Amino acid sequence: MSRRPNHPRRNTRAGGFTLLELVLVMLVLTVVLAMVAPSLSGFGAGRDAEYAGAQLMTLSRWAREQAISEGRVYRLTFDPSKQVYWATGRVGGTFQPVPDEFGSDKYLPDGVEMAWTAPQENGVYVIDFNPSGRATPVRIQVRARTGQVTIIGNRTATEMLRVLTPQEAAG
Repeated sequence: MSRRPNHPRRNTRAGGFTLLELVLVMLVLTVVLAMVAPSLSGFGAGRDAEYAGAQLMTLSRWAREQAISEGRVYRLTFDPSKQVYWATGRVGGTFQPVPDEFGSDKYLPDGVEMAWTAPQENGVYVIDFNPSGRATPVRIQVRARTGQVTIIGNRTATEMLRVLTPQEAAG
């Protein structure tokens, strides 16, 4: 004879989520991400401009230090038509490419533009770094695709390139 338990039937289903619940959670996450994504697109653009500006300042500091330590003129050159810049060193009477990573072409990221206020030679802008530590005074405007503008420059020939405040850039 079989005995029946005298307690009500228990739910034997194990804990967890149904497929419908998981799909609903994924749908909510997708809607939230779709709303947030447009505001995050400018984040990368600003970072690209910051990176390009930092790379330019690093290269300028390197060129200044090389000019002082080697006793010869180094030059940063910017080609506005290609949005590319590079470093060269004077050997004899001409500027020659630098034979390491500092002499390679530095292309601006997509959507980042630079505008230089510097002397021109043959359609390109140049900044000379002399063995005395002096450099060509320059203003470089770095513009992100979001419209954010950073001004890099030196107010006098004895200053290193740096990010200028709006008041310094205007003066």
